Amino acid sequence: MPDPGRQAVAVISVHASPLSELGRGENGGMNLAIRRVCEGLAERGVPTDVFVRRDDRSAPDEQLIAPGSRLVRLPVGPPAPIPKAEVRRLCDDFAAAVVRHARSEGRRYRIVHAHYWHAGLVAEQLRSSWDVPWVQSFHTLARTKARAGLPLEEDRAEAEAALVENADRLVAASVSEAKDLIRLYRAPRDRICVAQPGVDLRLFEPRDTSAVRRSLGLDGNRVVFFAGRLEPLKGADTLLEAAQRLVERPEFADLTLLVAGDDSQDGSHGDGERARLQRSAEEGSLAGRVRFLGAVPHEQLPDLYALAEVCVVPSRTESFGFVALEAQALGTPVVAAAVGGLTEVVEDGVTGVLVPGRDASRWADAIASVLSDPERRGAMGEAARQRATTFTWARAVERVGAIYARLSGEATPSAEPCGYDDEAVELLRAG
Repeated sequence: MPDPGRQAVAVISVHASPLSELGRGENGGMNLAIRRVCEGLAERGVPTDVFVRRDDRSAPDEQLIAPGSRLVRLPVGPPAPIPKAEVRRLCDDFAAAVVRHARSEGRRYRIVHAHYWHAGLVAEQLRSSWDVPWVQSFHTLARTKARAGLPLEEDRAEAEAALVENADRLVAASVSEAKDLIRLYRAPRDRICVAQPGVDLRLFEPRDTSAVRRSLGLDGNRVVFFAGRLEPLKGADTLLEAAQRLVERPEFADLTLLVAGDDSQDGSHGDGERARLQRSAEEGSLAGRVRFLGAVPHEQLPDLYALAEVCVVPSRTESFGFVALEAQALGTPVVAAAVGGLTEVVEDGVTGVLVPGRDASRWADAIASVLSDPERRGAMGEAARQRATTFTWARAVERVGAIYARLSGEATPSAEPCGYDDEAVELLRAG
């Protein structure tokens, strides 16, 4: 239990609440990571206050995440969801609101930890006001996305570069993200810490899915599964192109593609990514082969991962790769893009297949190589489950807690930047 006399950590997450329903809108891996790490820190006696912007008039001002960790909603901007592009103009007001809230409670914080670049703009001001260390997690990076072919957000990239230069410690979700911080932002190696997220092996546990298959009318069908926000970053368009090629092959006449996820922004007028993808799926031989399930609650995803023969993660970039890890925990092989953190989660040829580039024929061949070989698929599934057990939230919490302890003067600094495992150290040294 947290020590009531110990100063808390102020966690800044302007737009992403750890208690939001996963799979809705922008909610995803970042929300989950903040929640699981704060829960774990609380169990280790490290209290946290997570500050978010109020985006729902009916939500309470405060809510317990876990004993010792609370969510604080601040009335900054309209009490409704707003696009992430509009969050930056609220950052000064948000920082002032955090300071006022702390002062009203006589609350002092020993660390401020920001999640995402907007939050970094807030944390930089709080560090100045409170004279405490500032830890920065980005989750995604503008220059990494641009390298993957997405439009460069120049103002964001410049802001991120300044945050990288000024933060006391940078936390990366993967060695790949750490290397991007070094290569694309010139981050000093000795200020970067790698804390890979984990997976809940009790929730994501292999199970019988015959009843779920029957309820979905999938008996006798081989299933390819996709989960993620429907936005260009996640690459569902590449999967649809690959599926088009697969279903044209006679041996895949029984193939069904399940798509779990919805638009990251409002697509109610038919102009969103989901509508575009659905129109594409209604054309040619894909017609009737693709089911769009919409947003699926996180606790219902295990059944879908488990019933699939293969899970496909065609993202253009990923800092980590939660979907790949969760699928592997269920013993489902993964065909994923050979980018970012996915290359650390998926072991190519062992737990799945890593695919370079966006060529749809290459993706179709990779998926077919798993679907058409039951023996190989079974071996991959067993290896995938074993691989997933090496990614634990306890380890992530230990890494983050060690960062806080060193910055607070509670622990002797490690010879390595963040107590990395040997593999991570060597990869970082290799640049």
